[in-house]
Amino acid sequence: MPDHSTAPVPRPVQIPERADTVGPGWQESLDRLHRQLRALAPGYRLVDLGETFGGLHVHVESVGDDSDALRALIAAAEAESMRTCEFCGAPGRVRTREDAPRGWRKTVCDTCHGPWSAHHLMIVNGAVRGRPHEG
Repeated sequence: MPDHSTAPVPRPVQIPERADTVGPGWQESLDRLHRQLRALAPGYRLVDLGETFGGLHVHVESVGDDSDALRALIAAAEAESMRTCEFCGAPGRVRTREDAPRGWRKTVCDTCHGPWSAHHLMIVNGAVRGRPHEG
């Protein structure tokens, strides 16, 4: 029977390992959130990170740390994402393609909205693909 007590404990997945699930416009906010979370809970574990209904969604777990403070930091980053273009980081707002009432939502600036709405701009593995200023 193998002795697993000496096996190395895997390092928890944290924001930098999954930051490519969202666009470059949110990277500065994610970097800041990661530093803030590490200051309060160095061993926090990222459970989920992505874009949901046009905004950033972050879920972490941490044992023995101030969960109210962690939630407040995450809520601030998620709120900031709703005002920041996911493509370029400029001020933006949640919009739909062609401003259709029930379309796919994404936080975009005026410059990126047209190309995204026309399917000329997308985010793939955290990078913008397409023609950002076509319109």
